Amino acid sequence: MKQSTQRMILAGGMTLALFLAQTALMRGTLVYVESAGQAFALSALFALVYGGAMGAFAHLERPKPGTLAFVGVFAALTMLARVSMLDFVTADYVSFLSGWTQAFREGGFAMLAENVGDYNLLYQYALLLISQMPLHDLYLIKLFTVIFDYALALAMMRAAGRFGTERAKLPVFLIVMALPTTLLDGACWGQCDSVYVFLIVSSLYMLATDRPTRSAVFLALAFAFKLQTIFFFPVVLLGLIHKKYRPRHAAAFFAAYLVTMLPALIAGRPFMDALSVYANQSMGQYYDRMSYNAPNLYLFFPMLEFASSQEFTWMRYIAGIDGEGTNAYLTADLMPDLQSAALYACVLLTLIVVIYWLIHAREITMDMTLELALFFAIFLPFVMPKIHERYFYLADMLSILYAAKRTDRRFMPLLVVGASLMSYVPYLMRQRPIDERFLALMMFAALIVISRDLLIRMRQNRVRLAKGGEAV
Repeated sequence: MKQSTQRMILAGGMTLALFLAQTALMRGTLVYVESAGQAFALSALFALVYGGAMGAFAHLERPKPGTLAFVGVFAALTMLARVSMLDFVTADYVSFLSGWTQAFREGGFAMLAENVGDYNLLYQYALLLISQMPLHDLYLIKLFTVIFDYALALAMMRAAGRFGTERAKLPVFLIVMALPTTLLDGACWGQCDSVYVFLIVSSLYMLATDRPTRSAVFLALAFAFKLQTIFFFPVVLLGLIHKKYRPRHAAAFFAAYLVTMLPALIAGRPFMDALSVYANQSMGQYYDRMSYNAPNLYLFFPMLEFASSQEFTWMRYIAGIDGEGTNAYLTADLMPDLQSAALYACVLLTLIVVIYWLIHAREITMDMTLELALFFAIFLPFVMPKIHERYFYLADMLSILYAAKRTDRRFMPLLVVGASLMSYVPYLMRQRPIDERFLALMMFAALIVISRDLLIRMRQNRVRLAKGGEAV
């Protein structure tokens, strides 16, 4: 029997075993599974995700049977962990996702002509499909993200082989499947950050392997899914400078983005309305804080009174603050002005940084793409106001790839992922077990390290260029 056949049989057997275990678990524990048929159907969907991931792993890596069995058992445990979280309900689901799904359930395809929710069109298509299925939407919303949890693990595995070594691929695959932020973001929270980050990592991998057209298409799909893709856009400048991206790749980007709009346009949505989802999304939201639990610069600013009881004594010297109060809080009237001022300062600072990199573009070679991507994945959400904790998800993944590339930087995921993980706790558990300013300092330390590494590489390249040699 061929080894490939043996691997497929082994993967299929493990998938069947997981299906049976999941069915029993779902039937016995999940609140919204009301019959054996529903348990079978839901378990089959999750087992298909697992089986697809194991099949892809076996095809890409051609592991020995023992390795495949170990990975299969490990992945099955991570899937069971996700299944155990399916009943967890957050305020995001109650206030937003369930209502959006109900709107699609009642209005069907025609609802794509309207702006249902504040996500871009690709996610609205997913909610439309979910709304037409007979299983509970809470589980299907989470299933959608779980699919990309494992797709992201596979993409990270391939990227680790490109940026690091072959030996790094398997550990990265296992780490991403079991990473606490990955587990909590999708299966527990019902968020979808693994989707656009999977697309960005795939775009980065395609760029690094000289497939710029595919890279541009993946990047367009990521941007069509979530606005946070802009954290990766400075890397596009690097690709343009080094002529990895050319005008035809820009055409591929815009063509792919326009294709994602077609179902909404067919449903009757005006073109400009479909094109301006992000403009509408960013207007008039979130006026009560500078940071929404994100481990960034603005955790050193106070929230409004209902959100926190920490004292920020230095704020007493700002006009409009009651300096005699027990705690010096910003008022609801003052907060929007401070947010706007912070946003303008952030834009100015970002322009300064980008212009600096452009001036020294010759010193930033394409083999520094990962470092530059990680820098901006940390820097931009660190200095931007009104950032949510989940917006460091891309930085989580890129820090793992950076640790795979440089063995002396294996502490980077501890800083980045550790800060991200603890920033989830206030929302998911309504507790603040650690001073969040400490988490901001952890993220700042990671930013300092990657900045220093970039500047050292640039200085080395500058010396070689000055001597008439090639950059490292």
